[in-house]
Amino acid sequence: MCSCVLCCKDCILSCVLMLTMERLILIILVTVPGVLSGDWRVTYGDQCALKGTSVVIKCEYDYPWGHIVTAVSWSKAQYVAGEWKKLLLSQLASPPNHFRYVGNYRGDCSQTVNDVQHTDEGDYFFSFVTTLNRWERPTPAHLSVRELTSAVQPSTVTEGGNVSLTCVTGCLAPINIVWFRDGQTVPNPVFQAEREHAGRYYCAVLGQETARSASVALNVQYRPENISISMDPPHVVEGSSVNLTCSSAANPAADNYTWYSSAGSNFSSLLQVGSGQVLSLPSVEASHTGLYLCQASNRLGENNSTEVLLAMKKKGRGRHSLTILAGIGVSVFVTSLLWLWLKQRSHAKKKAPASYEDEVCYSTVTITPRKPSPPHHVDNSCSKAGENDDSVIYTSLAESS
Repeated sequence: MCSCVLCCKDCILSCVLMLTMERLILIILVTVPGVLSGDWRVTYGDQCALKGTSVVIKCEYDYPWGHIVTAVSWSKAQYVAGEWKKLLLSQLASPPNHFRYVGNYRGDCSQTVNDVQHTDEGDYFFSFVTTLNRWERPTPAHLSVRELTSAVQPSTVTEGGNVSLTCVTGCLAPINIVWFRDGQTVPNPVFQAEREHAGRYYCAVLGQETARSASVALNVQYRPENISISMDPPHVVEGSSVNLTCSSAANPAADNYTWYSSAGSNFSSLLQVGSGQVLSLPSVEASHTGLYLCQASNRLGENNSTEVLLAMKKKGRGRHSLTILAGIGVSVFVTSLLWLWLKQRSHAKKKAPASYEDEVCYSTVTITPRKPSPPHHVDNSCSKAGENDDSVIYTSLAESS
């Protein structure tokens, strides 16, 4: 150091420079890693990552005083042409940004691997170059790649039973897990099974849902429900055939069907009339009409359908009804004519002589029920009694003396 008593100009300048250098060296000793220890050092540990996640290989390095880091690099051991070689990560075939250096040139050498795949498993080495030397740790950091594994216990459950979802990570480090069923979030991994809970389940890493397990199925079983009967054809004519089909929702599917009917018992009771999913009646008769019920069952239980009514139309019923209606119309029409005739007769009796020849008045009605127009034709005439025509409907009235 310069003595303060020196008074020459050159000595004062030299003293100032010396003090500045001492301060600069002190700053370097405090801020630059390695210069205090003076050792070459790279520190990292093995890592475990889940397939599809991102992992950071934590790394620190140190070097002696007087060195300035000019380059850093990571390499991976690859088996090439029958021997192991260290290849720079930049030389590996990988997607953009798959490997990313997140360290610096002052002691942090951390490396990120994004969207980890099984091909990323292996040994990694860090090395750095200074102005005076090059350093690489001889032992690697090993990266293990694992997958999430999901389990549903039990995988087959009866409706109302308890279900537990379990996710195994394969890595020791704790992670937050979220569950999905057919793409929808499952709020609770332990629940009481209902039939709508059936589906495929998988677990994933919260915040990195692309890292997920393979899906596993939950099978929820229940006895037959929503049992219904369909009739084909829906309208049955006497002598025709009809099929009654029983359908139900069940898991496992209903394997036994029993048919009951009130036919022949005047609706007083239901008797077993058949079995199987389809009840066939090849020729419907009046004895087949009544209520029908289907009972479906599987190994978990049974249930009944609601009752359906099998009604039958007789052949020719439409023509018969038309004939009856036509007959009623004729009767009303003839009665009206008789009433008018009697009224006219009564009026004429007051004006006519006391004796006269009895006459018979009749009406002729022609009915054509099959033709819509005209519906009726009426011809009114009078003739002497004793005249007859079998082709007409007539009525006669004789006056008493």
